Amino acid sequence: MQPVIGGQEPEFQNRDADQCDEKLIAMLHDFGNKMTTPEVVEKELQMKPEEFDKQFLDWLEAQTKNTVDHFDEWKKQLKTVVADLRAKKYDDVIREGAAIRDFYPDYVEPGSVYELMADAYEAKGDKNTARNELEKYSQVGGRSPLLIKRLAAFQVEAGEPKKAAATLDRLNYIYPEDPELHKRLGDLWLAEKNLTGAIREYQAVLASKPLDQAGAHFELANALRQANRINDARDQVLMSLEAAPGYKPAQRLLLEISK
Repeated sequence: MQPVIGGQEPEFQNRDADQCDEKLIAMLHDFGNKMTTPEVVEKELQMKPEEFDKQFLDWLEAQTKNTVDHFDEWKKQLKTVVADLRAKKYDDVIREGAAIRDFYPDYVEPGSVYELMADAYEAKGDKNTARNELEKYSQVGGRSPLLIKRLAAFQVEAGEPKKAAATLDRLNYIYPEDPELHKRLGDLWLAEKNLTGAIREYQAVLASKPLDQAGAHFELANALRQANRINDARDQVLMSLEAAPGYKPAQRLLLEISK
């Protein structure tokens, strides 16, 4: 979606993606030919540099006005919300947080309004709304592994395992060195019959050299068996039994795939 200024798209942005790509390439060639910025703007955008600057600054002001105008209020009220949460004034947290959350919606650092409101809703027993707050947090770029795992747990509890898997899968790109994450995501993918995803996650668990080698090899073997990769599954179940010869789930799986 293109930014809008006063209900109108800026003239220099009122182009489709292909046109923009062509213009950008042409501008790079122009700069390579040592043309000045004003010359490039006039040639490629067919407008005076002064008009380009005006449209751009108008667009920039429209994008930042809400945050700039309310920043001091947001900062002051955020301290109040934190204090109210510590004092267990959950209704105050929810009311005050809702009033300032959208002043600075991109703020997803520790102590964000999303997190504080989720804490308050959960403390009141309203996990559905707590989940909604954390979904908003994730959608605007929140990247705390603890909060994203918490969101996934809420989604599983709400009967939304596919959403939970997508939530944890996103966390892979933020913090990939997390064996617990890979285990939880592998279990979700396996339940959803996404065997390729489950195998990938269980392999990641093994790569982290977990203490429970028998369990890790067994889970990978089980996923491989369901994917009909019987020889690979047998190799993994044997490694599970090598780590723990009396491990009954691996013993049963070996019998099943040996029939």
